[in-house]
Amino acid sequence: MILFMTRSFDSICRVGSTSLTDVIALHVPMVVGQRACAMIDTGVKPMFAQLRALAEETGVGRAGTKRGLQWILHTHSHHDHIGCNARMQDAFGSLIAGPGYYAAWHEDFERHYQEFARSCPDLVPDTPELRAEVLDILDDPRPLDIHLGAGDVIDLGGGVQLEAIEASGHMIAELAYFERSTSTLFLGDAITGLDWPIFHSHLDVSAYRATLDRLQALIPARNVTQVQAAHYGRMTPAETLTLIERARVYIDDVEASVLSELAGARRVSLERIWTGVCSAMGRIREFRALNMIRAHLADLEARGLCRAVGKFEYELH
Repeated sequence: MILFMTRSFDSICRVGSTSLTDVIALHVPMVVGQRACAMIDTGVKPMFAQLRALAEETGVGRAGTKRGLQWILHTHSHHDHIGCNARMQDAFGSLIAGPGYYAAWHEDFERHYQEFARSCPDLVPDTPELRAEVLDILDDPRPLDIHLGAGDVIDLGGGVQLEAIEASGHMIAELAYFERSTSTLFLGDAITGLDWPIFHSHLDVSAYRATLDRLQALIPARNVTQVQAAHYGRMTPAETLTLIERARVYIDDVEASVLSELAGARRVSLERIWTGVCSAMGRIREFRALNMIRAHLADLEARGLCRAVGKFEYELH
């Protein structure tokens, strides 16, 4: 006779949490198997003491020991998700794994800063304040040990398995993780912050829409019981499906706002679109918004709805 062990989210997962701002929370889950454990992202540098204590209180030791923290599994490579990599790896000997597309961001923080915050250096000046915003929450560079892709499975023992799920859109490369024994879905920023004072940017519009479709289909197909998201916390499947619908409306609203700016004149500058969209939607005019607007312009170009007519100038097609 084969016996199946019934598990719940609380039996295999512990979560560390902090606040990045008054309205932006950050949650870092640790998944515990019988043989090994995994932390999904490492949050920001000030979380190190909390995350180390969370592991120790749960009886999680160094990698290579029973229930040791063998894995740091990244959803994506933004600074608020890799901020404790070096200290956690030094403390527990963990392997660092995640999408390989942004591997250089883990090793070269100057490149991370320039490509993330200053993709348009003519419009975003290099200031001490901006450097502090991006770099101060990172500890030390640490390379990815293993590059993961959709379909890869991390087996933690005792039936606890984390399957990597394609979840790009917020970044060009991002993964979610589905834990099979509890049917729990772990998300990084696959569903972006929809109500923040800033635009929690997405860099590939069509991929973001496809990820929302994929998640919507996966929830009933895999009988998902819980969803743990980096900035939303723990959600029911119904709450997540509602959030997915809101995200679709949000993407449409951004697109409509970009098109409205383009409709106002010929040869509209990127700076004018950036300023106008932020003003129309009540968001702070900063670099993430600029990155997102460039993604929408690229998407509109690909669909034949607008065209570039000069350096950082656009018009309706």
